[in-house]
Amino acid sequence: MNVRLATLDDVPAVAAILDEATAFVKTKGTEQWPVPFPQDELRERVARDELYLVELDGETAATFTLLLDDPWFWGAREADAVYLHKLAIRRSYAGRGLGMRVVAWIARHAKTCGRAFIRLDCQRDLPGIRRYYEGLGFELQGEKENGRFAWALYELAVDA
Repeated sequence: MNVRLATLDDVPAVAAILDEATAFVKTKGTEQWPVPFPQDELRERVARDELYLVELDGETAATFTLLLDDPWFWGAREADAVYLHKLAIRRSYAGRGLGMRVVAWIARHAKTCGRAFIRLDCQRDLPGIRRYYEGLGFELQGEKENGRFAWALYELAVDA
């Protein structure tokens, strides 16, 4: 598994992964991200070194966004965590433990950044994804609503 910062050339591949993940979640009866995913947002994430690409056997297999703060979801906090967003795995790689390997990579990366936690949000009303993150060791820290959507907030302590 190779994890690297995405480049502008990777934006179409990342958008395709996010679109595929959104289509899958829609089969479960909920909306996730806009389709097609706005490539301008992805280009902004590339410019800020926040967008990552995961390659397996030379193929793009997954993507995620990693932030060093996230005040909208988590409020003002100490610089003690990395914030995981938009983890999406191509369906052809689902069920192979890739998500677990990506989270392990993020934990190692968090340590190198001097961060003790990985934090994330996911839709509150998606029990499957919540069980998935809980199975990886994430613990529920609370919920957030904005009137239209509701999110569950999770945290994983990385062994410092």
